[in-house]
Order: sequence, then C-alpha cells, then structure tokens
Amino acid sequence: MQPNQPTLAGAISWTDHPVTSSLAYGTVDVRVGTVGTGGPVGLVVASVHGDEGPWGTLAVNRLLAETPLDDLVGTLRVVPVAHPLATEADARQTHLDLLDLNGVFPGDPNGSHTQRLAAVLAEHAVDGTDIVLDVHGGGSWNINCFTYRFPGSEQVAEWMGTPLIMDGPDRATSLTGHARSQGAVAVWIEMGGRGEHEEDRAATVTRGLRRALGKAGVLTDAGLPDEPGLVGGEKRPLATSAPGIYQPVLREAALGDVVAEGTVIGHLLHPVTSEVVETFRAPFPRTALALLRPTLARIEAPGQVVALVTEIA
Repeated sequence: MQPNQPTLAGAISWTDHPVTSSLAYGTVDVRVGTVGTGGPVGLVVASVHGDEGPWGTLAVNRLLAETPLDDLVGTLRVVPVAHPLATEADARQTHLDLLDLNGVFPGDPNGSHTQRLAAVLAEHAVDGTDIVLDVHGGGSWNINCFTYRFPGSEQVAEWMGTPLIMDGPDRATSLTGHARSQGAVAVWIEMGGRGEHEEDRAATVTRGLRRALGKAGVLTDAGLPDEPGLVGGEKRPLATSAPGIYQPVLREAALGDVVAEGTVIGHLLHPVTSEVVETFRAPFPRTALALLRPTLARIEAPGQVVALVTEIA
C-alpha cells in the first residue's frame, strides 16, 4: 500500500444501533460499519462471545486499516464488537439473561437483551449478505486454530488459511446458521487466544479475511498464496471428570500439531495432594490439536474442556 493511500478504514460509514439493556445503561449501541454500494456483499463480524478476547476485533480493524479503498469491488459490512456488554465483562454472555448470542438468531426485537441484540445484527448486518466470516477465537483460558465449514463453504474455509478445518455445528440459531438460511455462504473461524504467539494468530486471521474477501469478489484478489489447512474428521472435546488443577504437557507450541495416539496432552491433579487424578491422551492414530489449555488452570467443576482434538485421515 502506498503512503497516504486511502483505506477502507478512512471511508467506512458507521451506524450505531441502540439495544435495550439495563437500568444503569438504558441502551447499548452496536456499531455496524459499511463501505461500498455494489455486489457481492460481505460481512465480517467479531466478538459474538465476549470471553474470546480482543484478537478477532484486532484482526477486523487491521483489515480495514491495511486494505486500500481501491481494492473494494462490492460492499463490505463489519461488526468489530458484536456483543458489547459481554465483551466489557470478558464473559460469554451477559448477566441480563444468560443467553448465548450465538444460539438465539434471528432474535426477537421484543425479547430479552440478547434476543434483541440478535435481531439488530440479523437485520442490519447479516441479512442481504453473500458471504459471512464470523470471527471467534480462544480467550484467557484457551488457544485455538481452526475454521468451521458448512455445506457450500468448503472453499471459503480453505481461503481462511487456518491450520485446521472441521465440519461445524449446523445450528439454525447460530449467526452462521441464520446467514445460511438467508442464502449466504458462511464460515465460523476459531483462531486466537492469549500467549506468546497471539500476534501471529491475529495476523493469520487478518490475512485469511483479506484472501477470502478477495476470492469471493467483495475485494480484488490480493494474490495471497494459499495456506491450505488439514481437514479433520471426527472431533472430540477432552473434558475433566472432577475438580482439580489442570497441568498441561502440550503447551502453546503444540497447537495445530498432529500427534500419535496415546500422546499425553495433560493431567488433572488433585487440588490438595497434587496426585494425578486423570490423564488426557490423544485418542486417534493421527490426532490434531485444535484447542488447548496451555497453562496451569484451576478446574472448579467436572465437564471442563481442556482440549479439542480432531482425527486426521
């Protein structure tokens, strides 16, 4: 990009949509940005879950700042922070109704806060799009590195360039599910998390967004080289059977790796004696590590995920 060249960030038009919230706040604004007037129409959205950290939002803003306005062909919509109250609280949902925003689409304009928020996003961001890139990520407690694909979006998932690709949860009430019901092609990206290489993961998402929007015709094709990810088959969450202390054996550097069956991923320790209560091992002959808890962690209840793995054929 040439110095002083106009960018998408400088040309985008922002609209604030108020959503009824609490007695203290009254309403909370959700900001939707739009640049361009032609087709196709692309949407990039981040922070649907408030506990997934700043990495997706950072990637969206970098896309806008680094892309010349001359690269725009169609229309681009962006929602850098889809769930403001949850993001503020670093929580998956808000205390107002404890609903998962990614499970209440298309929402209800007369419902609770999260249902009203989904209705605003559906009407002003999702509906009328051709391609939807829904950026999630790790958080304070995990790191991850994959894209969920759905029937018809296999190629888009490859364009994202994450190390792993898996078949996504096909729920009509998710943001991607609603987008698909309206005729859009959609993927759900899970790439981020706190750690030494967090900048690299954010850069991967930014690059993937640019590649995908270019290949889809919303932007010009940037000519970025392909970064094909491994396609996983069966996926399996590894979860604790009791409270305790999680001690990882495979840490941040192992994310995205393929390991042999039986490889130790981590241990659950007794909270008083530190004796090993449970050992987590790779379950498949070729097991790819899609999500990890990379640090020591207090496990307060059974059923807490310590890793998500997938089988590589």
